[in-house]
Amino acid sequence: MSTMADRTATLTFPPASTAGPAAPAAKAVPASEVPASAAKHGSPALKTFTFPDGHISFAYPETWTVRTVLPPAGLPGVEVTVADGAGNDLLFLANGVTAGCAGGPVTRHVFDHKAVSGMTAPDGKKPVFGFAVESSGDGDAYFMGLTDPRSLKEGEGVASWCNLVSTANGGLFTRVLFGDPGFPKREAAKAWMATNQYTQLKALLVSLSYT
Repeated sequence: MSTMADRTATLTFPPASTAGPAAPAAKAVPASEVPASAAKHGSPALKTFTFPDGHISFAYPETWTVRTVLPPAGLPGVEVTVADGAGNDLLFLANGVTAGCAGGPVTRHVFDHKAVSGMTAPDGKKPVFGFAVESSGDGDAYFMGLTDPRSLKEGEGVASWCNLVSTANGGLFTRVLFGDPGFPKREAAKAWMATNQYTQLKALLVSLSYT
């Protein structure tokens, strides 16, 4: 698990394909195939998690688990890892982050995006859920989480993905935990979008709200 100091440094000066804080080493999807068990079924029963400060919450499948880690004394923020029923870490979030994002130019293709109605930045902008792939000379890198709409601009020479969105209590960082590489080819990423795992992760991220 990262320390808050590590996370801040990485968020401030992220490489083009690895923007964001260190998170648990995990893989949300198999690198070579989408398992048959991930086929879509009915909507699962949901539970709600609320960060300790009471502002940000999200809904998640009742069979999944949420682990909370408080940073060392004096450092802001709370780190959360969401795992599936088998204990596989799928999603990392950090609330109360005070750093910013910067990154080099990349080429981006967006697979999916959706407005997140329950979140509004202090400047009035609404963050967006997105799933995208970027290339910058080191192969493809996959990103999924909440982001500023600017991180969903497609084409060549765009600024690299930023996992951090501004909130009234600092900032919220979200990142689905892909392996390296996340997928052997882009067709596999598109196939994963037809699975329960993708649908549930997207629903969780879109459900994020600030009160």
